[in-house]
Amino acid sequence: MSSRTMTLRRRPGAGPSQEVKGAAPTDDESSASSSDSLHAEPANPQTASSVEADGASAPKTGPLSPPPSPSILRSLLPWAGLAVWPLMLALPLVLTHAPNCHYAAVFPRAWYTFDGRRWLDKSLEEGGIWEWGTAAYGGGPLRHPLGLSLGIAAVAVGHLFLQIYFRLHQQQRLGKTTPIQRRGAVQYDYAAALRNHLAQPGGFLLLGLYLALTWVFDLLPPSYYSFAGGIQYARVAACLVVQDCVQFVMHRIEHVAHPKMYRISHKPHHKFTNPKLFDAFDGSVPDTAIMILLPLFVTAHVVRTCNVWTYMAFGSSYANWLTLIHSEVAFPWEPAFRRLGLGTAADHHVHHKFFKYNFGHLFMWFDKVAGTYRAPEEVWGKEFNVGV
Repeated sequence: MSSRTMTLRRRPGAGPSQEVKGAAPTDDESSASSSDSLHAEPANPQTASSVEADGASAPKTGPLSPPPSPSILRSLLPWAGLAVWPLMLALPLVLTHAPNCHYAAVFPRAWYTFDGRRWLDKSLEEGGIWEWGTAAYGGGPLRHPLGLSLGIAAVAVGHLFLQIYFRLHQQQRLGKTTPIQRRGAVQYDYAAALRNHLAQPGGFLLLGLYLALTWVFDLLPPSYYSFAGGIQYARVAACLVVQDCVQFVMHRIEHVAHPKMYRISHKPHHKFTNPKLFDAFDGSVPDTAIMILLPLFVTAHVVRTCNVWTYMAFGSSYANWLTLIHSEVAFPWEPAFRRLGLGTAADHHVHHKFFKYNFGHLFMWFDKVAGTYRAPEEVWGKEFNVGV
């Protein structure tokens, strides 16, 4: 046995691991090694020892950075639903910003007008007259239905994105969901409920008829027919506020004007005391006419300077937001919305549960002014789950 070996063996307090030169790994290094071992095959022990022994002459490197924590990704995933809000405006954005899909490159000039006021003077503005409709109705000029068709399509495209998101959210693919009411969310067949939602005579069908009549028969302000420019976001916001203000007034009237009026118009919608997303447009024809169509007509004549893209953006935002506030489960953005006085599903569940509060839909400002607002927090742990 060599003297070097004898010296190593006689070293006081030396353990087996100390016979190889090198310090014990730190906690960070151990964690990194453990993490790396999940993705790599174990190293040959003999090779590892030789590498460690040679480490005396090799420069030291810092500990490996740990991979992103799965818990962080899981906490961010529910917020992917925020994308549904700009996606409500997908069609008008594409038609005004995408070069290959720009409306001027897709549709004939004769189908639309740049100045809604000059659509009858072909020497100034060629386009926007519906020749087929003109002949069919005894020669009276009618507006071309391109803008109408695109507006309805804008709502449909926005609604498609909403349904995709909601299905993922409802099935907890984006994270855990919380039913708003303590008795739990209503159980239903998704496909059957979706078909019923789209086929309601007092919902999208009546709304489509209103849009067709007011558009084709030139009942809107002239600027609404103009394709010039893009989405006017300030006017979209103004339309939403005016619409909800008038809707708040009409909603309140339906509740308090006369029991017979309430029974005929709004009571069918209040059979849902624990509503679900697909109950948004499930009501009577008089209810839709009083609380949606009349406010829409008033809004168009109060905010008179919108163009066609702004009208589309307003219509899609309004219809899809009105759908979202009937959801049976809460959304991650609701606490922030509530601080701003924006309408949430929990706010609207208060109305369906107690009937005499929260008559606004998109904004709670008017209820706060009128003294009819009740916060969902007031019934946490009672009728509603805590935190919604």
